[in-house]
Amino acid sequence: MSSPGFRSFSPALQRFMMATVVNMIGSAALFGFVMIYFHEIRGLSQGQAGFAVGAMSFAMVLLTPFAGFLSDHLGSRRVLIAGCVVSIIAAVAYGFVDTFPSAIAVSMVLGLGNSLSFPAQSALLSLISDPAQRPAVMAWQRAALNLGAALGGVLGGFLVRGDTLSSYYWLFGVNAATYVVFLAVLPGMPAGRVPKEQRAKRGQGFRLVFRDRFWVRLLATDISIAIGFGFLWSFMPAYASAIGIDKITIGILFTFGALSVTLTQIPTLRWVRGGRRMVWLAVMNAWFVAAFALMLFTPHITAGIAVGCIALAQVLGGFGESILGAVRTPLTSDLAPPELVGRYFGLATMVFQVCMGVANTTGGVVLQHSRSMVWLIPMALSVAGVASCWALRHRIPAHAAISL
Repeated sequence: MSSPGFRSFSPALQRFMMATVVNMIGSAALFGFVMIYFHEIRGLSQGQAGFAVGAMSFAMVLLTPFAGFLSDHLGSRRVLIAGCVVSIIAAVAYGFVDTFPSAIAVSMVLGLGNSLSFPAQSALLSLISDPAQRPAVMAWQRAALNLGAALGGVLGGFLVRGDTLSSYYWLFGVNAATYVVFLAVLPGMPAGRVPKEQRAKRGQGFRLVFRDRFWVRLLATDISIAIGFGFLWSFMPAYASAIGIDKITIGILFTFGALSVTLTQIPTLRWVRGGRRMVWLAVMNAWFVAAFALMLFTPHITAGIAVGCIALAQVLGGFGESILGAVRTPLTSDLAPPELVGRYFGLATMVFQVCMGVANTTGGVVLQHSRSMVWLIPMALSVAGVASCWALRHRIPAHAAISL
């Protein structure tokens, strides 16, 4: 049985996917270079820049569970619209950052916008698609995100190649404009609301989530892959700049991982079908182990060879992310009752964001002392991720154990 294709989606969902590409172009362009902006343009130390970028993730840790609650009660589309509006405000505010406290503040505003958007977007797609269609919807969304990231990485590199403040103003303007495009398609989407009589009683929602013991253990396994994401993609541009790689090349390197996901995401959906989900998640972590093993060599070789190693590491990580889109995200949808889907995705987003924040903050501090140690940390965690996913293969509920 073949996977539902893009043309099988409703016109509203097709527009949503195309707008996701556009939105991610702006987000990736900003995301890949904001730490460099704080450090090289605004004069913050590497440690301060890493902490400022990490503040976005830490804000999401505090706010995302509440955003999941709002998504379940107000409707995921409404919460997603609010998140877009806040993110536009943050994009404009980046241009006025000139101190460490202001960098922290604007990152936290963007964290608020993302905390509203990320779980609401996943919950919306989960609620409007049936179980048989969900893996394809989630995979196409992941492909759309990474196509946008691939284009955004290159665009960001070209926009900031002059290392001037005005070039970064263009970067922030593009980011805001792509959110406006995404915002424009949302009124045409279904509301993504659970009927009032089906909602969890006040005060019982998260209590019911945490009674799902397998889910709690699964969240623990997410730590390794989420920190790996933070190091390999969010922190990589600052690391590459520190070892002497120019901005345009950094933008192209950022593209390698995203493009590898774009090209392999839909084929991966076919490869994993009928396979055991936890085994595939162990394979996902193994790809990241290989990527970080390559990164360990980059401080000790010439810049030209280091570029090749980083590019290959990005591709290996991209293979891992393809499994994430085809296996991990649909797994959340299958485990979550409809009335709790916002909370489930909210907690999953929270874990990813706190780990991304830890990666940026830790990476910025460790980079000041050891370029090799930066990559030993996520490599060790990815090894632990392989072992923890493998250990859970017999604990997963039967209805969710096999990829559809």
